Amino acid sequence: MRRAVLRVRIPGNWIGDLSSSCSLSIRVLKCVPRENGGQSLLQIDSPADMTGDAVAQRILDAEPACRVSLQGVGPGRHVGTVQNDRCAVCGLVSECGCFLDSAESAEDGAIIWNIISPNADALSKLVSKVKHLGCEVDLVKVSVLRSAHELTREQERVLKLAFQLGYFDVPKGINLEKLGKRLEVSKATLDVMLRRAQRKILAAQLQG
Repeated sequence: MRRAVLRVRIPGNWIGDLSSSCSLSIRVLKCVPRENGGQSLLQIDSPADMTGDAVAQRILDAEPACRVSLQGVGPGRHVGTVQNDRCAVCGLVSECGCFLDSAESAEDGAIIWNIISPNADALSKLVSKVKHLGCEVDLVKVSVLRSAHELTREQERVLKLAFQLGYFDVPKGINLEKLGKRLEVSKATLDVMLRRAQRKILAAQLQG
């Protein structure tokens, strides 16, 4: 398995157009290919005074044929879906046997794709097909996908309980000592377990 970072510039793509002209940061959290298009789950960061309706209207102005549903989750942050029936690129990822792990807009209008590919041939095929559509593609990084960033079952259990009991809340709902007693492990051991688990999550997020 390969993990690759591609910098893609798609002519006429609304994500690239808006990120370069409207101060919007757009992150594709999930993409489901459909015939001649796709549906994406997005996180959009905008100026704090821009409402979800205003963001949706900007998207519709750039891509009138799409369908938009957004919900505000905080000042300047919106989560929702955009369905587009005219995107020729969306289906290529799955057609080549690859997976779009996430994508994020860049200020210059490019889109950064985080791709998981079963092998080098599938990745090469994807790059070739995207270029054939008239897109600019730069292969930024390729690495072997390892399981080092995956949580063990024990780490997942500890993190889940810590979260449920409010260890990560501000202020904390439970301290490290009390959490350790619930888990029947020492304070020092629990501290190491939490740090290692959090490091894996951060590494997967920031290095992906």
